[in-house]
Amino acid sequence: MVTFARLIPMPFVAWCFYHQHYWTALIFGTLIGCTDFVDGYLARKHGPTVLGGLMDPIADKVFIAFAYLPFADPRLQFVPDWFMAPAWLIAAMFVRELLVTALRSSYARRDISMKTSYLGKVKTWTQMQGIATMLLLILLADKDNAIIGFFVTLSVLPIVAMAVLYVVKKRLWTGALIMSAVNAAMIPLFLYKGVPLLLVVTLIAIVALTWLSGVDYLVGGLRELRGRGDMDRADIVRILGAIALPFAVMAALDAQTASPWFLMTILSLELAVGGLDNLLSHNKAASGAGLWSARILGTSVLLGGALLLQNQDNAQLAEYAVIAATATSVIGSAYEFWRGRDHYLDVEKRDKRMHDDDGLQANSAGTTA
Repeated sequence: MVTFARLIPMPFVAWCFYHQHYWTALIFGTLIGCTDFVDGYLARKHGPTVLGGLMDPIADKVFIAFAYLPFADPRLQFVPDWFMAPAWLIAAMFVRELLVTALRSSYARRDISMKTSYLGKVKTWTQMQGIATMLLLILLADKDNAIIGFFVTLSVLPIVAMAVLYVVKKRLWTGALIMSAVNAAMIPLFLYKGVPLLLVVTLIAIVALTWLSGVDYLVGGLRELRGRGDMDRADIVRILGAIALPFAVMAALDAQTASPWFLMTILSLELAVGGLDNLLSHNKAASGAGLWSARILGTSVLLGGALLLQNQDNAQLAEYAVIAATATSVIGSAYEFWRGRDHYLDVEKRDKRMHDDDGLQANSAGTTA
């Protein structure tokens, strides 16, 4: 319930970006991020469920999609004009997300276990904190002292936290030193070029960390997968779709082919289906190359067609192509979730529990009689 409640206001955060309600976006985004602690606590206290385990990482990725796409939209011009590649940089971040998700499915189908690295554990929170940082930079753009004070505070707090942790638990938190050094380095950059440079550096750092956190999957795991010599069409289609779709979405956004809401919908749905695919692959129930190709590659091709139509000054048809791409993604994603419902809704466990309850009631009735 908490996870689904976290999903509902995510489009509102993006809406705030487009209507310049930045403080509202920051407050709601922070609240959404904090609910991650709540559902984590509930899962530890009451035990996890398959549905909760599926939706929690999906909610994180969908939030990142709604929060980062506005930074690539030229209509908002968050990133300075001299930096010409915000859309491609953010596309690279989502290529990593979808590519690692696709590889996880390939590994799960073969019962290959890949441990999540330390960077992988902090990657999502870094992405969320990066959004908050960039929003604050935009809000405080004309308040130099406030920005310097902000980064001084972020430089000192990790050291204080590290000292407290060492005193209480005798554990040295080396990550605090990295956080402190990164935030301290922002101060001379700000003094040199101001907020525009900080926005670019922050975005580059987030994307770099996102890719670095996936090294284990992209290098070690892929080497093991290739060494087995059994890569099939399902693997190839997933990998191609993971690369093609983010670039197609960002190119369509950069060219302003249609409303950004269509493109946010597509990216959010594909991130969600990727998480479902991991679960279905683990249960040996993943869809084959045909279904996967029809949805993700079909969507990518339609977005590519929209770009061609836009370049030929046919804006109306370009918008129709984006709408068709959105419909393809929506229908395909809905079918995947419907097809896999027995696995994430715990249907077999629920049926067994109902059967056991019926048996207990029958025995109780017999004893009473």
